[in-house]
Amino acid sequence: MQLKWVGWVLLGVWIGYAPVTWADKLADLIQRAEHGDAVAQTDLGTDYALGSEVAKDYPQAQKWFRTAAERGNPLAQYNLGLMYAHGEGLPTDLKEARKWFLKAADQGDLPAQFNLGLMYANGDGVPRHYAEAFKWFRKAAEQGHAIAQVDLGLMYLRGEGVAKNPDEAVKWFRLSAEQGNAIAQYYLGLCYFEGKGVSKDNQEAYVWFALSAAQGDEQAPGFLDKLETELTPKQIADAQKRAAEWHPV
Repeated sequence: MQLKWVGWVLLGVWIGYAPVTWADKLADLIQRAEHGDAVAQTDLGTDYALGSEVAKDYPQAQKWFRTAAERGNPLAQYNLGLMYAHGEGLPTDLKEARKWFLKAADQGDLPAQFNLGLMYANGDGVPRHYAEAFKWFRKAAEQGHAIAQVDLGLMYLRGEGVAKNPDEAVKWFRLSAEQGNAIAQYYLGLCYFEGKGVSKDNQEAYVWFALSAAQGDEQAPGFLDKLETELTPKQIADAQKRAAEWHPV
């Protein structure tokens, strides 16, 4: 079974602090932003980026994100990096994106840490560097980022950027799978099916493949078909019951 990396495209959403009612506070927000309030500047940039209560205006969004980013606001730094990554309001410039993601990531910003992992894993704007990808995926994974946990598990499973360690791979697949991530559930099922990092357990594999398949994973159903030829009807029924009663942690 060929393993594939998960999530190695730049992903992101605009992140802001979002006042309760934008319409009522817009004038106050602008005033505070113009007086140097970095949080207000970040919120105003988010408002312009989303077109919330004001017309969408990427040049204004990048202006306020940059102003706040230069004052050290990590959300503004992340959002400015995202604008460079997507070429929204600015020419696409992955080196600049990395620069601002790094500033945010060094302050613990989770999406920035994840996107840095993606950039190093994919060689986007930087030379491909699995050890750096591993470093940033781990930081994001330790903060609970489900996709980073899957990617970290794959790096341990493949020995990319870190010594191969199937036990650690299973640990991170499980943490993500328990959050309800379908891809992690598939890989956890695969580990039980193949006995990688855990003792081979077809019934346990069935449970995780069933959960993944229920969320639309395209590979899991084929493994369920295989397992139904190897498990007893009672084992299948028990596994299906467990999957039906399962809830994310």
